[in-house]
Order: sequence, then C-alpha cells, then structure tokens
Amino acid sequence: MNHPTGTSDEPATSKGARRATPSLMEFRHLLVLLVAYALLLTLLALDLSPDQFLWVFSEAGPFEILSCGFWVLLAGACFTLPGLPRWPWEQGIVALAAAAREADLHKAFTDTSVLKISYYLKSSAPLFEKLLAGLVALPALAIVVYVLVRGALLIRRTRAWHFAWGRTTLLAMGLLVSSKLLDRMEAVTADWFAFHFPPLAHRFIAAFEEGTECLLPILFIVVLLQYQYQHLTGAAGAIPRMPGAR
Repeated sequence: MNHPTGTSDEPATSKGARRATPSLMEFRHLLVLLVAYALLLTLLALDLSPDQFLWVFSEAGPFEILSCGFWVLLAGACFTLPGLPRWPWEQGIVALAAAAREADLHKAFTDTSVLKISYYLKSSAPLFEKLLAGLVALPALAIVVYVLVRGALLIRRTRAWHFAWGRTTLLAMGLLVSSKLLDRMEAVTADWFAFHFPPLAHRFIAAFEEGTECLLPILFIVVLLQYQYQHLTGAAGAIPRMPGAR
C-alpha cells in the first residue's frame, strides 16, 4: 500500500501529525492499556471494603459520574474536532443522549424510565406526559438506530478492521454488548433459574459492568483521534468517510 511522500508545500498540520507517534494510534498499544484497566478493576473488586465498593460502583459513585462526563466530552469532540473529512454530528447527538441516560434524565421526570415499553403500556402516568416522553424518546432511539446501521454499513464497505479506528470501533461495540449482558445477567439468572451469584462473583460483575460503561466513551474518543490521525497522515491509503456523509 503506497504512502504519500512529504513535500515542501505539505500542510503544517499533516507534517506535525506525521511526526507524532501517539501510542493510542496503535491498536496493540490500546490493548495493553485495556489489560491494565482490567487489572485495576480486578484489584478494586478484591480489595475494597463492602462500603467502599458500594460507593465506588454505585449510581452516584465516581465511575458513574466520570462516565457521564466522558460522554459529554465525546459529544464535544464530535462537534469540534478538527482534521476530519466531516463533523460526525449524529454521533455527537447520540453521545449527548448517552450522557443524559447516565445522568438518569430518562427517569427524572416520570415514575419509570421513558425508554421502557412498560411505561407507555402499563404505567398510570397521564396520557399527555406519555406523549411528551415519546416525543423525546422516539427521535433519540431513531438516531441511535441510524448511527448503528450507518456505522455497520461503513465498517462492512470499507473493511474497517484493517484500520486502527475500525478495530477500536469493533472492540468498543463488543464491550458495549458485554456490558449490557453483565447488567442483566444476575437478574435473569435469578428470575429464570433461581440462581444467585456468590458475593465475590457479584463484585466482579458489578465492577466490570460499571467499569466498561465508563470506558466506552473513552474508546469512542480514541476512534475519533485514530480516524483524525489517519486522515491527516494518509497513513493507510484512501480515507473512508464517516457515517452520514454525502
């Protein structure tokens, strides 16, 4: 695969990006950091006292708060990061929706979450309240589905797994699915099989579920940086356009 050669009139930003060797631009380096992060979560699950553990991984704990902040940071990167073929504003809106969910805004003004079908079918909330909730929830759901579908098509069309940003995207999506499975695993096994995990297993499940949710927006920020780096340097040939491009 041919690499473009530098010239005297090459943009300064491209020269600077070419000289830079940030570790996160290499997927293997990112994997090393993920292993270190997993070891940190393991140590926290093993060493924290029960009270400390409940606070650290609670809905009001540091991981939850940082997760919300990282989603907002991702949204800001989507709206303002320079050096991209286009601004991925749709992904920015999804990131803001994720931040709102982490801040529990989806159930801040109702008895239950407006993202649950049971709220609309079974709750005693007034019809007007359900209509307002639907006007917020349905467009948010629609743009999430749109971004996922366009992203999947982009990955398939460009064989994105050959690029660092594509491998990081696939890794992040795999972790997203894993975190949702961890989130529901204990409840499902208790309801369906009357099986309850021992305390140590519960700690590991809670630690990795909350830890993964906090990590996801960071990984998507890394995807943007890797995509930006590839675009500025032309490091892997032709640069595919982000989902939603015309």
